[in-house]
Amino acid sequence: MKYADIILPLAVPQLYTYKIPVELNNKAEIGMRVVVQFGKRKFYSGIIRKLHSDKPKIYETKFIDAILDKKPIVTELHFKFWDWLSGYYMCSLGEILKAALPAGLKLESQTKIYLNSQNIKEIALLEREKIIVLAIEEKKFLTINEINSLLGIKNSLKVVTNLLEKEIIRIEETIEESYKAKLEKYIVLSEKIKTEKDFESAFNKLSKAPKQSDILMNFISLSKLKFNEFENKFNYQKIKKTDLLKKSIASTSILKNLFIKEILKEIEIVIDRIDDNNYVLTKEKTLSEVQQKALCEIENIFEKQDNILLHGVTSSGKTELYIKLIKKYISQGKQVLYLLPEIALTTQIINRLKNIFGNQVGVYHSKFSDSERVEIWNKVYVNENNFSDYKIILGVRSSIFLPYTNLGLIIIDEEHETTYKQFNPAPRYNARDSAIVLAKLHKAKVLLGTATPSIETYFNVLNKKYALVEINKRHKNIELPEILIADVKQARKKKEMKSIFHNILIENMDQALKNKEQIILFQNRRGFSPFMECKTCGWIPKCEHCDVSLTYHKFTNQLTCHYCGYSYQSPTTCLACGDTGMETRGFGTQKIEEEIKIFFPNAKVKRMDLDTTRGKKGYEKIITKFEDRKIDILIGTQMVSKGLDFDNVSIVGIMNADNMLNYPNFRAYERSFQLMAQVSGRAGRNKKQGKVIIQTTQKENEIIKFVVVNAYRRMFNNQLRERLNFKYPPFHRLIKITIKHKNMAKVDSFANLYAIKLRKTFSARILGPEYPIINRIQNWYMKDIFVKMEKKLSITASKKIIISASESLKAQKNYSNIQIIYDVDPI
Repeated sequence: MKYADIILPLAVPQLYTYKIPVELNNKAEIGMRVVVQFGKRKFYSGIIRKLHSDKPKIYETKFIDAILDKKPIVTELHFKFWDWLSGYYMCSLGEILKAALPAGLKLESQTKIYLNSQNIKEIALLEREKIIVLAIEEKKFLTINEINSLLGIKNSLKVVTNLLEKEIIRIEETIEESYKAKLEKYIVLSEKIKTEKDFESAFNKLSKAPKQSDILMNFISLSKLKFNEFENKFNYQKIKKTDLLKKSIASTSILKNLFIKEILKEIEIVIDRIDDNNYVLTKEKTLSEVQQKALCEIENIFEKQDNILLHGVTSSGKTELYIKLIKKYISQGKQVLYLLPEIALTTQIINRLKNIFGNQVGVYHSKFSDSERVEIWNKVYVNENNFSDYKIILGVRSSIFLPYTNLGLIIIDEEHETTYKQFNPAPRYNARDSAIVLAKLHKAKVLLGTATPSIETYFNVLNKKYALVEINKRHKNIELPEILIADVKQARKKKEMKSIFHNILIENMDQALKNKEQIILFQNRRGFSPFMECKTCGWIPKCEHCDVSLTYHKFTNQLTCHYCGYSYQSPTTCLACGDTGMETRGFGTQKIEEEIKIFFPNAKVKRMDLDTTRGKKGYEKIITKFEDRKIDILIGTQMVSKGLDFDNVSIVGIMNADNMLNYPNFRAYERSFQLMAQVSGRAGRNKKQGKVIIQTTQKENEIIKFVVVNAYRRMFNNQLRERLNFKYPPFHRLIKITIKHKNMAKVDSFANLYAIKLRKTFSARILGPEYPIINRIQNWYMKDIFVKMEKKLSITASKKIIISASESLKAQKNYSNIQIIYDVDPI
């Protein structure tokens, strides 16, 4: 008997072994998807990780139900990458599988509920039971989710159980594959029409059917049908059914008569969901002397070293260097992964790449549907002809999981960005760091590009782990923007503030609009106001499920929790004291938009934040309009700071620098510098120096001073000293352990015992347990423990001790349902 160890899409620590049926013995291969039963009823699609002949001694093995693939979809190289991710980020292979495969390739059983054939009219039913029975009679079956929706409740299990006990219903588990190929209907000639004589005969049949005859004439015209005497057959193009009906102004029933008469025939063809338009190919731009020098340096270093940091000031033309390198590597038959931190950035760069490389470029991010992501996966994977449709993938962090077989180069653009880090759910990986491991497995090169490197990356440069190439001048020698500090504290004292705007910002915006130039306003907070407060008693509306104040959204007049989505209509009176004096505090992007329209009523204003970019094309529409100068003032959150290139922006306003500087995190100053420097880089890109106005109450803050003079190295040295003194990365490793439960007392008890256990091994390296800033989200209470370790300690051994300590505590009945989250290298 042969056995297979299966990776299941579940957070179970070990692989599960199944028997391979005799008829599937020669079909089963490592890396194939299989359908297996796990538990009493549930079915899943898992991946074969190992084939062997060792029967498990602890449990009775079940048979594999089916093999879903004709060839493996996961290779041994991918498994090595998954194993590294699982070990380093302290998660199961099942969690890696769930993150790696598109949802369309993952199958899970769906519980379907059917009526029994017995006479149910004689059995007394409660009201909810009657509703379910009538609905099943109409639809043949229902799923649990459909029943929940039908009854308007979250959990219908009790009602369903009652019906099962009365033997009115039966339950079946079915496996469903969400991915279905997209089919399009085309019209071709029937097999019966082989010669010109057959065609004449067909027209004779239609002599008394003018509408059918008209369809046939239009088919000849659209398909460019001709009889090839040399080959003795008709040559023509197949025609879309919709195009033929539109041209003929005819109904489907008239066309159907031509099928019955065996003159025309309908066929279905699988088509791509991905919009691979035929872009007009253009030549790449000629590099400047500075860019050419940097390119030569990169190519020379890659002969000896694998990882390079390209540290180039904003608007120095890094993308043009990337294009030259991409061309070189794909000409060698290699694949290239171009990583970006935000979906918003793909809008501009995809056009630049497709205009040069055409349909060799694929895009991969979360705005695509499940079916579209499966098609991208298939286009990256090498087919039977040893050929991959996509040579270049432009994607966000999840694109590291695509099935590359011949990676030659990985470009990590804006490598400093925190959005490369996955927060929830597991695996909580950093795509930047993981991509470097992926490249090593493929023996590929890595180019990290940014104007504001992360502290860790620049530290690796100083330690010779990465090479460094610098570009200190903007393309075409355009000057870096002039940065002005708008002292909000002083302006308030002198009553020079105009609502939330310093008069310096208003004056510069007014001049820019008169010059027909564009403006970007950056505020790292969406909504109208961060919270509302009663001016009489100080009551602040909070979320019922999270320990956080509700954000006011004026356009919907709702208070909304940005953590769980809970919302309700904004109260007109204080729910604590009954007073009518509810006031908004602080400001978000919505309020800026409203206030701007008061000061500049004729300006075309648009917001770019999570609320305005939810749709698949949300980012693209706004960015395209701004590029086409149909928007004068763009107000946005972090997404406006990340590498976007606009040639008519002369003013950038940073509305509230204090929010970033005061954030309680050891990376707060580093992030503040990066955000302010990056958003400043959007100003002045077309032969004219731009201006940046930073509104702050902390004009003497050292980070703001570094931003003003673009002193990255001074900021780096300053932060490095602090990190060394307080034992933070890059000098120490950091693991955050979060304990979660809906009972606060259990969280406290477990966290305290866990910390005591860990201190026996790690002593002073354990910090906490402490409540985080927001200690309850969706009614789950949380407490954090931090492990700080010297780099010289074995990280593998330390992780085993950390996991072993938690498992021994969770073995106690009182703590079995405690949730533990491990976050390695937290951001």
